[in-house]
Amino acid sequence: MGRGKIEIKRIESTTNRQVTFSKRRSGLFKKAKEISILCASDVAVIVFNSTGRLFDFASSSMKRILERYRNASGRGVWNNEYEQQMLSQFRNLKKENEDLQKELSCVTGENVETLAPKQLDYLEENLVLAAKKVRERKTEVLKYERRKTESKVIGLQQKQSILMELLAHAENHEEYGFTVSNSEGQTTPPPAFRVQPSQPNLQGSGH
Repeated sequence: MGRGKIEIKRIESTTNRQVTFSKRRSGLFKKAKEISILCASDVAVIVFNSTGRLFDFASSSMKRILERYRNASGRGVWNNEYEQQMLSQFRNLKKENEDLQKELSCVTGENVETLAPKQLDYLEENLVLAAKKVRERKTEVLKYERRKTESKVIGLQQKQSILMELLAHAENHEEYGFTVSNSEGQTTPPPAFRVQPSQPNLQGSGH
């Protein structure tokens, strides 16, 4: 059975939108790279996500491809001043992206040898703060699990107390001769009592 047609519309869930963007961006860049290799073409792709983060791919020089596009289009899409502004913004965003990637790698313990003392101090403070938050959250989770376990224990103790009382009550009934139902629902009669005469010699006399 074939897959149903996917409706193309904005994804409302932020998490699902980010996951979809990441997958489709990778697929788009992969196709761009393939066409550049297979067809010996210059390909450039520029993508900004919903938060303004830049992602780009260029089979050669991005600036050279943009210049070729401007010259070939002949539509005056932008003048030199606008082009310089766009290229400047592009370089700034690309640098910001590289800095973020570097910062992320440092957090995981990679490339720390390239950091200056102040940067190492800043990273250490952030890691200490992050570790503190993790410990606090862990403590909350452990307290919750402990309360849940204690509640279960109390419930089991209460059930045990009730069963003990029922068992003691049943034993008292058996001791004083009350009928007791067995496991098959049948009742067992109380034991019979025999009364002995207080003067046995009177039984054989003629009186």
